[in-house]
Amino acid sequence: MKDNLFNYVEKFIKCGQIQDEAMFTGEYKSSNKTLKITENIFEMAKESDDREKFYLEILDVSNSPSALITCCAHMMKLDIKPNLARKKLEEIRDDEKYHPIFSFNAKMFLSEWDKGNIKKVVVEE
Repeated sequence: MKDNLFNYVEKFIKCGQIQDEAMFTGEYKSSNKTLKITENIFEMAKESDDREKFYLEILDVSNSPSALITCCAHMMKLDIKPNLARKKLEEIRDDEKYHPIFSFNAKMFLSEWDKGNIKKVVVEE
């Protein structure tokens, strides 16, 4: 039986919050651990018919820059509303309310995406 993807919304957002803190404290072990968790969630999302609703909910409820950046990266890789995801990443990149570290992360993802260094993931239906 597959896990319900929506059971992981809070976990995904919490991972983003941990990554936010790690950017400033240098606690890279916890950041790396949360990256593995979000990548496992990404693998589950690839198999779920609810993946679009899942990521849209994260965009709607999260205020963690890291969670939002990861969410948008997943959306673009899975071809889920890529224009919306790009717009959010551009907002993080350009809005001064975000710390420059987060702006840089959004900028680098978009740059690497535009260069073709990050590819869409083909999802078998």
